[in-house]
Parts: sequence; structure tokens; C-alpha cells
Amino acid sequence: MVRRALLPWYNSYKFFITYAEVDGWSPVKDLTLGDNITDRWIISKLQTLKKNVSIEMEGYRLYNVVPQLFNFIEELTNTYIRLNRSRFWGEGLSADKKQCYSALYTALTELSLTMAPFAPFLAEHIYLELKKLGGLKEISVHLCQYPEANEKLINAPLEDAVDRMNQVILLGRQKRNQVQIKVKTPLKPVSY
Repeated sequence: MVRRALLPWYNSYKFFITYAEVDGWSPVKDLTLGDNITDRWIISKLQTLKKNVSIEMEGYRLYNVVPQLFNFIEELTNTYIRLNRSRFWGEGLSADKKQCYSALYTALTELSLTMAPFAPFLAEHIYLELKKLGGLKEISVHLCQYPEANEKLINAPLEDAVDRMNQVILLGRQKRNQVQIKVKTPLKPVSY
């Protein structure tokens, strides 16, 4: 659990907080969700996660919750952050960069609320650190209301498209392993 969920989640938070502090990003003055497709995708995945976790917890099927949390953390770290690194590394605090920070901040904040029953100490630590940026009112993650999904932000076709993209990437990595081409070796573009 530590290797698969807790460390990647914490590393996502550290990645965010490092760059947000360098750029002076604040949720009080800079929180804006935009139209970037990866931002919309991670927010949609977050809403789907919250919806599914609520359904499973209502039915006392906690064994179905943990895999969904693991999958979201995996997608947050290995898809969203990886695809958007260049947006975080850009010069200055552009509108696009503010939107990228906002999406990651929203995902990390609401993930902390969602994870609170399952990883109470790490959820509390991340929540309190994010609270230092401003915008969060409660003194503890455990005093917050459990997050509810915003159905309007769920975009199932977009989630399916990104899932298919990730499958293609996985197949490409498997093929690299079969023919023993190292990951750092560039390949020709894939045509369709």
C-alpha cells in the first residue's frame, strides 16, 4: 500500500507544492479551472471516483473502494502529472499554468478528503500543508464534509478516450521490452 498509493500520492503533493511555492500560486487568488483536456479529464476522474466511493461505502463494500483509490492515484501521478510537466515548468505564472495548478490542487485537496477514512494521518498532513496556501477553512481534514461528486463535471467519453490512450502507451512499452529497446531511446512517431 505504501509503495502503490501513499508514496505516489505524497510525491504528487510534493511536486505540486514545490512548484506552486516557486511561482507564488495561491488558491485564494489564482484558482481557475480551464478548458485544457487533461485538466477536464482529471477533474472528471475525480468526480467519478467520489461518486463510486460514495456508492461503495453506502453499501459497506470497502473492498471495492481501495482499488479505485489506487487507480486514481496511479492516473494522477503517471498520467496527469507526467503529461503536464512542461506546463508546470514554463516561465512565469500564465493563465494556462494557473489552470494546471488549480486542477492539481483540486485533485489533491479532494483526494485528501476522500482518503481521510483510509489513510487518516497522511490525509491530515497533506490537507494541513495545502491549507497553508489559503482557501481551506476547516482546521482538520477530519472536520470537513465528505466530498460529493459534481455530476456535471463527469465526462465519461473523455475518461474512456484517455483510458484507451493509456492502453496504447502500455502496449508500446510492452513491445519495447519484447524487442529490448530502452525507454530513453526515441522511436519514430506512430501513424494511424
